[in-house]
Amino acid sequence: MVTDGKPAAITLLDGRIFTKSEGLDPEIVKHGYREVLACRKAGILINTFMLAQDPYLIRFVEKVSEIARGKAYFTSMITLGQSVMMDFLRKKCR
Repeated sequence: MVTDGKPAAITLLDGRIFTKSEGLDPEIVKHGYREVLACRKAGILINTFMLAQDPYLIRFVEKVSEIARGKAYFTSMITLGQSVMMDFLRKKCR
């Protein structure tokens, strides 16, 4: 899965979409954490490559990594390719 990493929308029980583009909405974040936990229980590994440097998004990614038991790479557009390659090579060497 590739995403911008910012939880900004959820589908409500009645099928409507609730969105919030500024900051992190607590309800959207809560739903996101539940989805991450469901992925972990299903055996889906979530590793995150974070480009942004917003403190609230960093905390969110750290929590996602904790719940998912995955990794978070805090990188930039310049070093993203290197981070992805290093992770790929580490897995190949095991």
